[in-house]
Amino acid sequence: MRPPRVAECPVQLEARATRVRADATGSFRIIEAQVLRVHCDPRIVVGGTHHIDPTAWSPLIYNFRHYFGLGRELGHSFRSQTPRRKDATTSV
Repeated sequence: MRPPRVAECPVQLEARATRVRADATGSFRIIEAQVLRVHCDPRIVVGGTHHIDPTAWSPLIYNFRHYFGLGRELGHSFRSQTPRRKDATTSV
């Protein structure tokens, strides 16, 4: 049986819970998971690779009870190995 997925979500992680424990106060649970598979919409993947094109994906980011989108690219780390599309721009 395949796990349920949301069609409108361009990136989905299929995972298995490996550890479940209470927080220090017992107010909520902390779940550690092992990612088994990553499912990506082909429109955001650099062709011929397994890399997500950061210029093609615009995730919704939840940060301290506020929602954000991505702004323009400010740079990349020296560890970045994501190839660029020939038609890619630096704005999202």
